[in-house]
This record gives sequence, structure tokens and C-alpha cells, in this order.
Amino acid sequence: MYILVDASEMFGRMFSGESFQDWVGDNTILTDIIRLAELHLGGSSAEGGFTMVDSSRLIDDGDSELSYGPFDGDQYRRDIKQRNEEIRDFKIFELQEEMAKKREQRISFVAEKLADKLDVFAKESKKSERKFRIAMEREAEHLKLESFGVHILNTIGDVYKAKATEHGWYRAFGVLSTAYYYPQEKYASAKDTAKTVWNLLDAQKAIREARLDDLDLADAERIKAERGPEEQQFVETIAAGKMLMACWGLVRKDLIGIIKEACNIVLYDERVPYSILERRARAAMIIGEIFSNAHRDANDHVTEGLFEKIVSDSYELAKQRDEKVRDSDVESNGAPESRSSSAMAF
Repeated sequence: MYILVDASEMFGRMFSGESFQDWVGDNTILTDIIRLAELHLGGSSAEGGFTMVDSSRLIDDGDSELSYGPFDGDQYRRDIKQRNEEIRDFKIFELQEEMAKKREQRISFVAEKLADKLDVFAKESKKSERKFRIAMEREAEHLKLESFGVHILNTIGDVYKAKATEHGWYRAFGVLSTAYYYPQEKYASAKDTAKTVWNLLDAQKAIREARLDDLDLADAERIKAERGPEEQQFVETIAAGKMLMACWGLVRKDLIGIIKEACNIVLYDERVPYSILERRARAAMIIGEIFSNAHRDANDHVTEGLFEKIVSDSYELAKQRDEKVRDSDVESNGAPESRSSSAMAF
């Protein structure tokens, strides 16, 4: 019996799901990327294009009605191709507009929920910090058991701490503080983008190595037979882990952008008294410290999730393979060759 699972539902469960809804909103970035890729790869033609007839092929036979001229197959195919490209470009534009609209709605939703959470502390007495901290620790204990829960919590926590610190600098130095924080933020963003791209390329390479799609069927089967079932499973596990790692990189980058925008709205809202904004920043720092330190331990009644286990197993296998290669280089050449590691980590 086969159960069909929608891609958006699968990715939603894998990277956050309903438990993180109030913290990061509805995470559909991977589904949107897949839809966008399908359109760029010609998905519109699969959905059917419009049959066109070029007006230049219509001739006047002397009567009041027009009739078709000689059929030009090449021109007809060019017309169809051009029309399908126009349809594809329009659908890509529509999807990009939809993605931008969803992003704005998501930022507004996350900002609203964040303001509600921070105001629990901001609008209470200063003695409520301990109670607020305990509540957030319980929240973290619950959320860390979700798929990729620890990594999502760490991401949220890091952004909250950075934004709370930035707010403190802004309070002390005003707009001059941007001269310090803006370059740092741009550098961190560029570094994160480079890491994400590297993970994507590494995953693509690993998948090709596992599936052998670049080879003829006979050659691919021969190589798989030479590897043996155990070695083939070894390669496929590494590829699966790297693919999940690349997906997480895309999700993480999206989460950081959403959370930063939400924090900017909540911590710099001109309609809110400055004393409340200060308390909000303090609350964000408290949450950030708790979330960024979240981790699984032996007392957790649920071990790491399936997808996280695939990544960790893949990391260990890739590390073992790198060590074997280095040992082989030492035995054959007397010194290990310089090569990039195939292992990856969060």
C-alpha cells in the first residue's frame, strides 16, 4: 500500500511543522523553490501550451474570408515554442509575486506573534523575569523534540540575541550604530550564502555519485556491482544526508531573513513607548540565550528525528571515508594529499 504525501506537507514536517508556526510562520520555501525550478525547466510545456497560427501564413484568396497558406512545420514549432516560453515567463512572474506576497504576510504574522510573546515580559513587572525565563525554557524543551527542532531553536536564538544586542547599540549610539552592525550583517549573510551554495553543489555531486546518472545503464550497473550492496548503501546514505543538509541550509537562510524582519518590526515600532521597546529587547535576549543553548541530552524521552539521524549518519560515514582516503595516501605517497573534506556538519 502506497501513501502519497504532498511535498509541502513533507517539508513542513521535516523543517518545523505546526509546533514552530508561531515562531517562524508557514515554511513553504522548499516547495516554492521546487515549483519555480519546474517552471524554469519547462514545466509549462508539460501543462500544455496554446496552439498558435501565425497571421503571416493567412492569405486572401479573393473572397471575403481568409484561408490558410501552405503549412510551415518549422515555423509552427517555433511559434509554439515562443508561445510556451511566454506562458512560462508569465507563470514564473506570477509565482514570484505570490512568493513575495506570502513572505510579507508571513513576516507580519511572525512579528505579531513575537510582539505578543515579548509583551508578556515587557508589560509585566521587572520581577517577572524568572517566571518568563522558566516559561521559555519549557517551550524550548518542547520544541527541541521536533524534527530539526534543536537547529531551528539555535537559529532563532542566534537571531534574537543579535537583534537585541543591535537594539542596545542603537539606543546608545543611534544611527551611528549601523556603521558597525551593517557590515557585520552583510558579511554574515554573504558567508551563509556561500555555505548554502557549497552544500547544494556538494549534494549534487554526492547524488550523481550514488545514482550514476551520467553513465550508460550498463556502466552504472557494472560500477554498482563492483561496489557491492554495502558500499552502494554507504554512498547513498552519504548522498541522502548531504541532500538534507542542503535543504536545511536553504530553510535556515529563509528563517534568518524572516526572523530578522519580524524583529525589526517589533523592536523599532514607533507606535510603542520606548520603555516597552527596551523591555522587548531584554525579553528577546532572554529567549535568544535559552534557544541558542538548546540541545538534546540523555534525559530526552525522544531521540533525534529520522531526518537528523540520516544527516548525522551521513556525516560519520563521510568522515570515515575521508580518513580511509588519507590513510591510503599516507601509505602510497608518504604524505596525505590536500583535498577538500566530503564530510559536513550543521
